[in-house]
Amino acid sequence: MKSFLLKLKIFILPCAENRYRPTILENRFLVCYLLVLIFLKIFFVSFLVCFPKTNFFADISKSFLFELTNNDRERLGLDSLKQNDLLSEAAYLKAEDMLKNGYFSHESPSGVTPWYWIEEVGYDYKTAGENLGIGFLDSEEIYQAWYDSILHQKNLLNAKYNEIGIAVLRGNFQGNETTVVVQLFGSQKREIFPQEPSIIEESTKEDDKDEKIVKPDTEGEATEQEVAGQEIAKKEPEKEVLSEESSKEELPLENYKDNLENKTKGSLIGFSKFMAKDYNDFIQKLIFYSLCLITFLLMVNAIVKFDIQHRDLVFKAAGFSVILIAFGLLSKEFIIQNIPHALLLNIF
Repeated sequence: MKSFLLKLKIFILPCAENRYRPTILENRFLVCYLLVLIFLKIFFVSFLVCFPKTNFFADISKSFLFELTNNDRERLGLDSLKQNDLLSEAAYLKAEDMLKNGYFSHESPSGVTPWYWIEEVGYDYKTAGENLGIGFLDSEEIYQAWYDSILHQKNLLNAKYNEIGIAVLRGNFQGNETTVVVQLFGSQKREIFPQEPSIIEESTKEDDKDEKIVKPDTEGEATEQEVAGQEIAKKEPEKEVLSEESSKEELPLENYKDNLENKTKGSLIGFSKFMAKDYNDFIQKLIFYSLCLITFLLMVNAIVKFDIQHRDLVFKAAGFSVILIAFGLLSKEFIIQNIPHALLLNIF
């Protein structure tokens, strides 16, 4: 422990053991540290350029956009939106149609409106809205563009909506490989509540869309088919056990491959989520705390043994601090704005 504390003292504090030249302020350490920061920034830029081409981009972007939308709604005291599969399907169909027919608008050249896709999937809406985006590299980029637009922000924060569906689709748009996003909002005319097992609810789409509740003719009575089904179900576990015993040698290898593939995929998804959401904050915090440490060391060096202070260390630390500040100003937003986009970011 004493040896470790002595090494830490030599590394950080000016003292007789290091001739009042802490290792952390020497050229070798400062240069290596700057190279690491440069690598981390370059790696982040490379990720932003390459990530949209991966298989995980759509799912992670949808998840992030959903989270950003609800974060702002909750902050303003609005109800969170629930993801609806029908709205997501409608959003996908709309995105697919835009890429296929080369248009970017709420209404297609043939006059197809957003409500067509919502009705096509069977979503019985009371009110609905749509946000579109194209040419973005990052979820925060497109979301911020929506939020800065009054009309799009109204959709994001509309209290009348309680469900959302999002589609992110990459493809060729008018000769350019780019990403299209469709965000659909809605609320249904009739909320569907879970029914008791003995009750079946049906709705008939007549003039007034009357609802009928139909109960089974016989309650609590089991038919011959149901009894036979139960008897078969009791015997099935034995068959499963026999099948497991008959393939003892094959299943372990198959399970191993499946588990390995699932773990690899899960690790890649987790890494992609970290890079898309938390990596930039991690780098910015690293730069901030490094700047605080260097400032603290400068103050210590100015106080401890000032009469034999090495001025070159002060200049090095000051120069390093300036570079750290420049790195801190090199924010995610600045980087994204200066990365060439296949298409300029556009919203509708």
